[in-house]
Amino acid sequence: MKKIFSLSSQTISVLILIVLCLIMWIFRIKLTGETKGFFLAWNLFLAFLPLGFILLARKIFRIFGFKDIITKSVVYFFMLLWLLFFPNSPYIITDLIHLNHLPEDLLWFDALGIYLTATTGLVVGLYSVDIFRVLTKNLFGKIISVFLTLFSLILSAFGVYLGRYIRLNSWDLFTNPLALLRIVSGQLFEPLAIKMTIVFGLVLIGVYFSFNQFLNNYANPENDPEF
Repeated sequence: MKKIFSLSSQTISVLILIVLCLIMWIFRIKLTGETKGFFLAWNLFLAFLPLGFILLARKIFRIFGFKDIITKSVVYFFMLLWLLFFPNSPYIITDLIHLNHLPEDLLWFDALGIYLTATTGLVVGLYSVDIFRVLTKNLFGKIISVFLTLFSLILSAFGVYLGRYIRLNSWDLFTNPLALLRIVSGQLFEPLAIKMTIVFGLVLIGVYFSFNQFLNNYANPENDPEF
């Protein structure tokens, strides 16, 4: 019997994480009668947007190629949207700061819930980075692809800083671009911005390339672990 649809292992993995997040959120609402934890749901939704954008870019490239100016413009557009919204994926890690304002008797539960949501957002983000890397490799070659990937991860670390401490959002580029440019330019040489961009960026680079090696080894049967 022919399958109507099938799910990739990546999709199944993400769905499992989403279900776990939903269970944690719903259980907390039942337990406390409060819905304040649902800010995590919004942040997780934002974390999924870059994956959607880069999947669209890849789909358009696979269907139409990369020859005419219209196709190139559309692919570039969705790749830029990916870059703009990607910081939302690792941003959820910084939501751990909210543990200071949560009740102590639920601290262990809330810590686990935020950690699970952050892990889901990060996994989705890393998956989108890998798609971006492969797509840029097909478009521009391996060396440029590696450079663009590294640059994107460093830039996203700066974006996390802007979101957490300056309270900027990805869509500010469309609602108030001039104000955004002025604020961002004023933050370029702030000590905290530099420190967080370097440290957070290096962590993202290390985590991504570890993630990439894991995917490559898992996909190759010759590298199947013995235990």
